[in-house]
Amino acid sequence: MTVVKAGLSIDQVNYLNIGLMIGSAAVAVRWPFETFLFAYIVLGPLHYLTEISWLHDRHYFTRRRYDYLLLIVAACLVTLVTFLPIPDAPSGTVVALSFAAFATALVTVLSDRMSLRVLVGVGGLVVGAQLATQPALDRLIGTFLPTIIHVFVFTGLFILVGALRARSLSGILSLVVFFGVASMFAVAHPTASGYQASGYARDAYGTATVQGAFMPGFMTLNYLLLTGLGLHDFGVQQTTREQFIAGINDYLYAHPVALSLMGFIAFAYLYHYLNWFSKTSVIRWNEISRARLAVVVAVWIVSVTLYAYDGHVGFQWLFFLSFVHVLPEFPLNHVTVMSIGRELGGLLRVQKVGPSPG
Repeated sequence: MTVVKAGLSIDQVNYLNIGLMIGSAAVAVRWPFETFLFAYIVLGPLHYLTEISWLHDRHYFTRRRYDYLLLIVAACLVTLVTFLPIPDAPSGTVVALSFAAFATALVTVLSDRMSLRVLVGVGGLVVGAQLATQPALDRLIGTFLPTIIHVFVFTGLFILVGALRARSLSGILSLVVFFGVASMFAVAHPTASGYQASGYARDAYGTATVQGAFMPGFMTLNYLLLTGLGLHDFGVQQTTREQFIAGINDYLYAHPVALSLMGFIAFAYLYHYLNWFSKTSVIRWNEISRARLAVVVAVWIVSVTLYAYDGHVGFQWLFFLSFVHVLPEFPLNHVTVMSIGRELGGLLRVQKVGPSPG
């Protein structure tokens, strides 16, 4: 049994996470909207701040000292373009910035050359702008990459690489449970328990407006997932605009399919955060100075308080914090995928050679 320097063993951490997966799913299927809001508003900023601190101490897994600044600038620009009416800003700017950041992050992992960073960054903006003209790719890069792909797909990849590195059966079991629990939402409907979203949840999560947007913007993810996966196309307007919008909101907050999707989103976010907090003995993100800890706690408290005081401003601030941790994590995402390839390649080579004689 592999043991880390102090605290829980690898196996104990894996079994703890299996419990967290099951617990997160149970809460999410019972109270999908409320679970997400608690996770995103309360746990989210603490996760973002502690992970930024951890990434900073590891130079963001890049090869040059200040590479991370490119990604932070991109995150700032995404936030500005999203919330401020910038004149003449081309459509697809968010997608172009996100794609350029993702592509440049790969260069920061593989090469020291600044010229290559500039070339890929500029090329990424051009290519990203073209990708944004395709609705499916616009959703994938602009909405799904920093949200559901970040909290679900990459969490699964982190579990996989950990299991492969430790050659851990408990790690593989946790991966099976992770995807098994997630697939449960295809058949588990919160309506079976008589669930109805609270008035606060509807106000905080967002509803469609006659202007054609969701306010606040959380519900945009649900809408794009439902339409992108072909679960519902919401048809065309055949009544008054107000009645059509009301029908969309009723579906998103009451239909079993929409509530199951919301349960999955809530599970993905809640477990993503809990998984991070459970790994103190593995990745040791908690080993920071008292001064930095005080700053992290202070900013966390301010973030939660700001949202409680003004949900609109708080939403924008949490959006910014989220992107400032998602984009600088891109190099780690690339490193993780490459590590999985190396680990799987090593296993295949061992099987090909076979056991040593004697």
